[in-house]
Amino acid sequence: MGFEQSFPIELAGGRRFTNIALSVLDFQQASGSGPRLLIPIDPQSHPDERAIEASLARSIGLMLADAAMYDQIWVDTYSKLLPRFAKRPKASLERMDFAEGSHDGLMLHAEFLRLDHDFSTTRSRRIASDIEELIEAIDFDLREHDRNVAALTVDESGSRRRKITGLAAHVLELAGISPDELPLLFNDDGDQPFTSVDGSLPFSAGRFYWMRGTLECSLELRKGRCWIDGRRVILSHPSNLPATTLSSCVGRPLYTLLQIEGLQFDATIKKVHVDRGCIVMEIDMLTHEFRTNRLR
Repeated sequence: MGFEQSFPIELAGGRRFTNIALSVLDFQQASGSGPRLLIPIDPQSHPDERAIEASLARSIGLMLADAAMYDQIWVDTYSKLLPRFAKRPKASLERMDFAEGSHDGLMLHAEFLRLDHDFSTTRSRRIASDIEELIEAIDFDLREHDRNVAALTVDESGSRRRKITGLAAHVLELAGISPDELPLLFNDDGDQPFTSVDGSLPFSAGRFYWMRGTLECSLELRKGRCWIDGRRVILSHPSNLPATTLSSCVGRPLYTLLQIEGLQFDATIKKVHVDRGCIVMEIDMLTHEFRTNRLR
């Protein structure tokens, strides 16, 4: 495109994002550090080269016109973000850059490593228009990271222990999916939706997803208006069902209130209440060690 003759340019990104990255400021080109200018692209499509060139020209102009201001913003933002990662194991601030934004300025763009729900180390990013907005978004991600770290355990070899609920294990078996195949099926949003055309199975659709290192699943059942959302069961019922019937189920096996033909798993009712004409039950399920060669 011609810009590489004046500014070092490369492709950069992580899971779910790719950017054209340029070194624009003089001190950055000389030292190899400091903020880059990022222009997002979709490598799966056929990007419009003229539109990219126009975005590059406008964004480079904005950065050069206020180089001292953007340099100071970068220093201030980096100094406020870095302490948030200092005492957090398995998390690190990787880069602070600027990204294409509105016509009157550039956006802040931070890349960092964190522990995801499947206990893998994931490169994430946050984009914001100002420092406060960026800090608020990253603090949210770091709180999730902290919860995942708190749940993380390792075995004798140092591998991260992952679990699977009894329900998810049974659904995998019924669907004929091996544990090694499942990680390859997950989409960019970190879950695996599915539909079932096999009328002999008790569910018509659902999804697998990770929560604090445990593989769980949600299901829409074929018979009756019933849904299982992870560790919550939602069941349509007559509005005149006595409250005493519901309260007496707490602490008892799920099958005392609901029996699902063809779907066997152990669960205990933890809480139950009526909401908008439905019975909503929170349940406890047994978990087992999830073994796969695809996750480390």
